[in-house]
Amino acid sequence: MKPETLNCDIVVVGLGPSGAMLANLLGPRAWSVVAIERDEDVYYAPRAVHFDDEAMRIFQAAGLADEIAGTSESFSDMELRLNIDRPPVMRTKIGSQDGRYGHAGAWWFHQPTLERHLREGVARYANVTTLYGAAVHSLTEDDHGVTVEVATNDGSSRTVRCRYLIGCDGGRSFVRKAAGLALDSAKFDEAWVVVDAKTRSGKKDPRLPANHIQVCNRVQPVTYVPMAGPYYEWQFMVTGGKTEREATDPQLVREQLRPFVDLDTVEITRIAYYRFHALWARNWRTRRVILAGDSAHQMPPFLGQGMCSGIRDASSLSWRLNLVLAGAPDGLLSDYETERAGHVRAIIQGAMFLGRLIQTRRLLIALLRNNLLFRPANRVPFLNRLIYQTANRKRPLTNGLIGRNRRRIAGHLAPQPKVQAYGAKAVPLDDVLGNDFALLFRRDAISNLHPAVKRAREQLTLKLVSFDVKALPGSVLDMEGKLDAWFRQHRIDFVLIRPDRYVFDGGKISQLNATITPLLQAMGGRTSPQLKLALAA
Repeated sequence: MKPETLNCDIVVVGLGPSGAMLANLLGPRAWSVVAIERDEDVYYAPRAVHFDDEAMRIFQAAGLADEIAGTSESFSDMELRLNIDRPPVMRTKIGSQDGRYGHAGAWWFHQPTLERHLREGVARYANVTTLYGAAVHSLTEDDHGVTVEVATNDGSSRTVRCRYLIGCDGGRSFVRKAAGLALDSAKFDEAWVVVDAKTRSGKKDPRLPANHIQVCNRVQPVTYVPMAGPYYEWQFMVTGGKTEREATDPQLVREQLRPFVDLDTVEITRIAYYRFHALWARNWRTRRVILAGDSAHQMPPFLGQGMCSGIRDASSLSWRLNLVLAGAPDGLLSDYETERAGHVRAIIQGAMFLGRLIQTRRLLIALLRNNLLFRPANRVPFLNRLIYQTANRKRPLTNGLIGRNRRRIAGHLAPQPKVQAYGAKAVPLDDVLGNDFALLFRRDAISNLHPAVKRAREQLTLKLVSFDVKALPGSVLDMEGKLDAWFRQHRIDFVLIRPDRYVFDGGKISQLNATITPLLQAMGGRTSPQLKLALAA
């Protein structure tokens, strides 16, 4: 007899980093979630190697930052060389160097290890049902929800019915195809061979370079990645018209590796042929089906933002789903698409530019690059800093659910310094702000009785947090004056911060009502009692 239909609020298809992150963020919201993953265990080899401080901040929101930090390694430097046996033609930094978001700016990790942390995190929540070794083979959408048919590895099948389905099932996404969502291409298509290795000692090899290296040799571009722990990766651009079989020939790969590492000290764990693409979904959703992660976008790896972008998708989508399921307007999900699509396209364009710069095989362009960019930047700190900032700056949101003050503060990621509640221990700011909207302001600047605050609290969960540069009851201590400096820089008295830590807007106290009103309008005016109860839960 066929099992009963499993009913839930949300189905997440795919438990790679994006899907598992989404399930972790939805778990505390208490909605019923069914997560469906084709593979019974995590994939044995890494497909991503780097995440940034914003991703670590999202891991923090899920309560997983300590575990992930314990098996990852922060880093700050990269080298550009013309040959592996020559000194760097340029050195620069990677990621935010001032810790403004509460974590180191750049991290190496081992993806199978990270994914196990995420799966263990999902297992914390009784309201999240995981179906491993199961694949969706049909999808039917109607005005009220989505029905999927699932086949499991043991030969059984079942039906799952949900209010929203999130496709996080990778570049070859079944969900995307079944929903009729098309991909657009930036016409970037490069073949590379990725070689993963592990030291035989099981430890870091001190003889291998500690820094990330881009070998910008026009005959053979190479990327070297010293991942966390004993894991290392080399990426070789396929040159000379080689076929996949020729490019992945183990003997050729060993010859390519020989200048980089003593082959007796490492075990090659994988040789894989990849085509680096620049693709994005033309539309990210139908009425009830929504894409996230690689199913919505794929990018060249040169900025290390592929997985990071999927993690951002999960963060941006999770709080919107929470509100919409509780009764807020469906337009919040359209804002997700508008906001994330623009953000991702800007990053893809940057990754393509950097990729073409470092992997060019044209002699004239290589000479101009080396002598007019790399070498001057290595000698002139200002130019080096400019290149670093261009490559590493956090891109603000330009569309979606943000306020009017966009050039100055709206759409920017809020900083996260350490703060200290009166008589308590120091914690990162997000731990005080909570998981919903927060109003952060100078001490005594805003009262709970302010009409705009009272109106907002009737319609959504809003945490009020005041700060001061002195330790005083009722406020958190701005321990290093970073919040004070941020407010002074922008000449503001408050900021309204979204659950994903992007600033909705900010301003002077006289602008508080004008700032809050657009947010409440986006929430559909007066919130239903069901929404109020759900948000407060």
